[in-house]
Amino acid sequence: MLSPILCLLMLIGGGQSDSVFKKEMAPLQTDVDTIVGATGATIANFSRATYLDGYGVVVMLEVVLEKNRNPLFSAPLTSAQVKASVNQRRKDVTEKLTAMLKERVTKLASVGDTESLSIIVYLPNTNPSDVPDLPSQLVFSVKKDAPEQVNVKPIQ
Repeated sequence: MLSPILCLLMLIGGGQSDSVFKKEMAPLQTDVDTIVGATGATIANFSRATYLDGYGVVVMLEVVLEKNRNPLFSAPLTSAQVKASVNQRRKDVTEKLTAMLKERVTKLASVGDTESLSIIVYLPNTNPSDVPDLPSQLVFSVKKDAPEQVNVKPIQ
């Protein structure tokens, strides 16, 4: 008799946190896309957020920092210009997402006090000859109980 009641309580409790996350998900995704788009980078796959029980919220997106050089259809950029553009946009994305995480993590009701908010940015290298050392991902993570300590980890 106790099992059905416990199952019912778990479903009710899960539904409440699901509804809170669903309300916060769309604005969070929009904010991430707006911030990254403002750097001049191209968003290949718009952000998608998910809630992982016991961890917190994870947002994933794919960003092209500089389009592939095409000398046939546009003014060709030099290798140095491509590298400078990629490095500047990577720096801008890192700074802006770090600032957003610091400000946003404490306001998300769906992130528990000891949980985290993470953003994973996939970076396809469209110019590997110009930027051979571009990481394939940037992983941003911050715990709600330590919002000033944003960890940024580039993954090769």
